[in-house]
Amino acid sequence: MIPLFKVHAPKNIGAKLQEVFDSGFLTEGVYSDKFEKSLCEYLGNDNVCLVNSCTSALLLACHLSDVKPGDEVITTAMTCMATNEPFYNAGAKLVFADIDPTTGNIDPEDIKRKITDKTKAIVVVHWAGQPVDLEEINNLAKQKGIKVIEDAAHALGAEYHDKKIGNHSDFVCFSFQAIKHLTTADGGALVCKSQQDAERVRKIRWYGLDRKYAERTGRSRWEQDIIESGFKLHMNNLNAAIGLEQMKSIDFIVNSHIKNGRYYDQHINNEKVVKLCRPSDGSSYWIYSILVEDREHFQQYMRDNKIASDVVHIRNDRYTVFKEFQRDDLPNLDYFSTRLTNIPVGWWLSVDEKRYIVDIINKY
Repeated sequence: MIPLFKVHAPKNIGAKLQEVFDSGFLTEGVYSDKFEKSLCEYLGNDNVCLVNSCTSALLLACHLSDVKPGDEVITTAMTCMATNEPFYNAGAKLVFADIDPTTGNIDPEDIKRKITDKTKAIVVVHWAGQPVDLEEINNLAKQKGIKVIEDAAHALGAEYHDKKIGNHSDFVCFSFQAIKHLTTADGGALVCKSQQDAERVRKIRWYGLDRKYAERTGRSRWEQDIIESGFKLHMNNLNAAIGLEQMKSIDFIVNSHIKNGRYYDQHINNEKVVKLCRPSDGSSYWIYSILVEDREHFQQYMRDNKIASDVVHIRNDRYTVFKEFQRDDLPNLDYFSTRLTNIPVGWWLSVDEKRYIVDIINKY
């Protein structure tokens, strides 16, 4: 079976993890500092803050956006449930906007229709690594004094207007979970537009303590005051050491996804299979989504031919936990979610496997 996902494992990772254990410092420290700096350089933004998951990044973005009970957050349901649960847990009202059925991304026009005086934030997801229309959404948000939060779990390495995702909105949340472009086993990062927000995050991700206090002042860290209650959401040295090793291959990983995705764009030609549109050439192709009328039949056909396929995420407005926010004005989401499936596109595909997948799909 050609897998839909595969974990990228650096060959010397065991020795690196042993190195961390031998150092005696397992929690946040030298390795996480180096990994954070490496990500700053890769993204072109100094305000990268490592955390223990993308969900934690979203929680912190929610917190820094001052989302309170009763506030409204406009978001998409075509995503992992982890995108919306931090806002739900903060007591916000989730206002689901429709999507563009040709991309899977949230529709800026429907966002406009659903903004009210209670709207505190707009949450966007770069479906499959294809950036949303950030210029239109950020311009709209700026006019209304609303924060924009990007869930970029699919989009490490993607670009919008010649800049990597991670440079456009108030807050951008990345995932380093097992099957993402870059994995640290589990982990994430919150990227802030402002240095002030980043400095705040680096404190509240660890109870409100400034981990660099002793280094900056020459005094004991325990002499500092805590002025804002925080959390325990930092990344540890073990996960960071994995991340540092993965960064050595990040260009290979992302570029392989892009190369394979563009090959599919060019060579899949079957009127029964609808490919997504690419409004820009900046997709990182974390997954390759297609739309088919009879999904179960198609997926069985793929299994019969030893190719994995899956929906990956289901619309999460149908979960009971979000029942109070369900609505009937999402026709594009209805269309997209019932036809969606994904095929292997990652770095692990050989040239022959890639050609084989195209051949099987074109014969469907």
